Amino acid sequence: MQSKYVPVSVYPVDDSRRKSAPISRFAIPALLGALVGALAWPHAIWLAPLALLLLPIVNKRHWLHPFLLMLGYHLATTYGLIKGTSVFFLHAGLFLGMVFWSLSSLAFALPYLAYPCITLYFRGGSPAGGSLADGGFGAVTATVITSAISTIFPPLGIIGWTSPWLGAVAAGPTGILLTILGIFALGRLTQKNQEILAHLLVVGFVVVALWLLPFAFPALDAMMGHPLPTAPTGWVGINTDLGRLRSNLSYVDASMELAPKVLADLRSGDKVVLLPETVAGPWLPGTRAIWRPVIRWTARHSEQIVLLGADVPLAKGYLDALVKIQDGHQTVLPDHIPVPFSMWHPWRPQGSFRMAPFSRKPETTEMDGKKVGYLICYEQLLMWPALDLYPHGIQILLAPANDWWARGTDIPAIQRVSAKAWAAFFRVPVLFAVNQ
Repeated sequence: MQSKYVPVSVYPVDDSRRKSAPISRFAIPALLGALVGALAWPHAIWLAPLALLLLPIVNKRHWLHPFLLMLGYHLATTYGLIKGTSVFFLHAGLFLGMVFWSLSSLAFALPYLAYPCITLYFRGGSPAGGSLADGGFGAVTATVITSAISTIFPPLGIIGWTSPWLGAVAAGPTGILLTILGIFALGRLTQKNQEILAHLLVVGFVVVALWLLPFAFPALDAMMGHPLPTAPTGWVGINTDLGRLRSNLSYVDASMELAPKVLADLRSGDKVVLLPETVAGPWLPGTRAIWRPVIRWTARHSEQIVLLGADVPLAKGYLDALVKIQDGHQTVLPDHIPVPFSMWHPWRPQGSFRMAPFSRKPETTEMDGKKVGYLICYEQLLMWPALDLYPHGIQILLAPANDWWARGTDIPAIQRVSAKAWAAFFRVPVLFAVNQ
């Protein structure tokens, strides 16, 4: 007769350790992502690609870890929404801000639930070995697909700010290539169970990145070999401190204050004058009458141009646009992506701003013999509108904004550094004009 033995442990079992292990197992990747996000934005965005480099490593541990890593990252980078939303929507308080912050971060992280499946699908070969580049190709493909869905391509691309790719964009095409090669190397090492080498590679990246941390962003540009060019002589951006303009009358007051200043700048010889987003309010006959002296001046001095942020009325709603005043004429330069909920609200078309992420009209214009691209306020935070500028070979980037609602948060700084990252990628000067 065959006897059966039941193994019995003679050692005490630590149940508390068994219960706490799963908690720490899932908390560590989220905390790691939060640490990367908090360090990177807005003062050291060259650290942001570290979140992408960590994906192949955490994926080796558990299929949920890529999702948790990016959830922690986006929770850390977008927390300014809490205060900013409460300022814009006064009636909602902090509650609505908490909802926007948590739900948007969750939306950005959800695509990474597919990361393990995509990695396996593109790995090739058998599970035991013989894989396509030993897992490197699968890691790169999974990272590119999930991050593109998360923060680049619409629909999530119209809200997807603080993309980890922006840190690579700031270093130009070389930065993007190095990030991809790093992901490839880490995917290959983790697939071959050479996790020590993978960890050393990540540690090396962190050491170099932290060494760069004390340097200001322009200094980093110089170190990367492509310092930001300066705007042409005579191109000026006017920053204002008008705060929230609550009514049509407040917009009239703002125009009556700004129009004489702009006229003085033109008389002093400035060629191009850029003003912040929406400072003129609705572009109606009364508003145009206030700016008529400026319009008449440009009719007599065709080489001088004014770009004025305004809300251009449509049949239902508005265009968030720059009004280009040149040769006594006015040309509307619309944006493609206004701020969802606060400006774009399709459930209430009356007063809503037009959303056109797939518009065939590029955000470019010709001025002073140069091809000029523009990103209006919220668009500076996103990847999609800036990528749309890439084929057009712009020579100058305009970045008007209206950040009154985000004062006291890190959102204006994130916006500014994002615009600078794209200017560095295009190797063009960027001209800011911001209302606070």
